[in-house]
Amino acid sequence: MGLKTRLKTKVEWGDCDPAGQMFYPNYFRYVDAATHHLLETAGIGIPALMREFAIMGLPLVDAQLSFKARSRWGARIEVESTIVEWRRKTLVVGHRIWNGDVVAVEGREIRVWARTHPDDPERLQAGEIPAAVVARYEEADRR
Repeated sequence: MGLKTRLKTKVEWGDCDPAGQMFYPNYFRYVDAATHHLLETAGIGIPALMREFAIMGLPLVDAQLSFKARSRWGARIEVESTIVEWRRKTLVVGHRIWNGDVVAVEGREIRVWARTHPDDPERLQAGEIPAAVVARYEEADRR
């Protein structure tokens, strides 16, 4: 199944377009926050991973959202997130944004396990995700 978290928020006026519905780039902002919430809940927050494994982070390399229904100013929404796939050097995070009992948005992010490139500290290089990180996530799912 996989650990799922829900990040609750309210659509604020500043999130909206002139018609009072949420402006699409803000969904990406909420999804990013929900990914961080998921990882922190699992005990593998990015700052801790950076310290423990000397990575530069988990930068986003692909993001896709499908818009199914709109969310308006004042709506209480929840971003449901889970890791749907662990790959050798990337992880895929799936998201559903609920507006009440309606799925307003569905999508995914692909994030890469990023290290400093050995030949150029200004560049990043994909590294292999340690099995210990995946195990921590799976353990959090069993709790």
